[in-house]
Amino acid sequence: MTNTKKRSSSVICAPAEKIIGYTFKKKQILITALTHRSYANELRKQGFQYNNERLEFLGDAVLELVVSDYLFKTFPDLPEGLMTLVRAAVVKTTSLAEEVVKLGLGEHLIMGHGEEKTGGRNKEYLLANLYESLVGAMYVDGGMKKAAAFIEKTLFAKISTTVEKKNYTDAKTQLQELTQQDYKITPTYTIIQESGPAHERTYVAAVHIGKKKLSDGSGPSKQKAEEDAAQKALELLDNLKRDSHAQD
Repeated sequence: MTNTKKRSSSVICAPAEKIIGYTFKKKQILITALTHRSYANELRKQGFQYNNERLEFLGDAVLELVVSDYLFKTFPDLPEGLMTLVRAAVVKTTSLAEEVVKLGLGEHLIMGHGEEKTGGRNKEYLLANLYESLVGAMYVDGGMKKAAAFIEKTLFAKISTTVEKKNYTDAKTQLQELTQQDYKITPTYTIIQESGPAHERTYVAAVHIGKKKLSDGSGPSKQKAEEDAAQKALELLDNLKRDSHAQD
């Protein structure tokens, strides 16, 4: 790497590093985390290959682990079902995008001209993906401690507020609100399987939108099976929405 390239990398990275509160040892990792695939696609003929999707994948897993660990250790009386709801509320697309906007990190997202023209810097799914890719980048460059420190700085207060004020709803309510808003239809649930002895039954529920089956869920009661199915449906719809936007 030439001195010019080193200076160029520093110029690109320094503003984002200041916001994040972490200086990368390998600047290319941060540059990759900041690069949307639309930029890579436009420069493909020039041999540019980097985009943040792999780091986003890794960051998603790190984020879920750190938030789960914090919930487990900080709220010992919070049952598993509520921990799941709180985590989902905190790491959902709108929540992560909100943190990126607060920090001003969206300004440093590297994207193609086409994406820029269509308002890419204001798209929630792109901002949420940026958050996750930055977490992944910090994990790769500095380890779990550095990634966790960023998550702590940006999300732990929101986790506590969400728990204290109960700023979440159960998955069935969330799914109903979402499907009525987007599809003008209410989801339906069907118990498709029961197994186990009478004192230890396991139920499997399926959730449908119209005639389309979204997901299955299981639990020790019909209600919990339906709740599990709704949670999986929410995750599916969120992923589909992100993928759909990414292909625009």
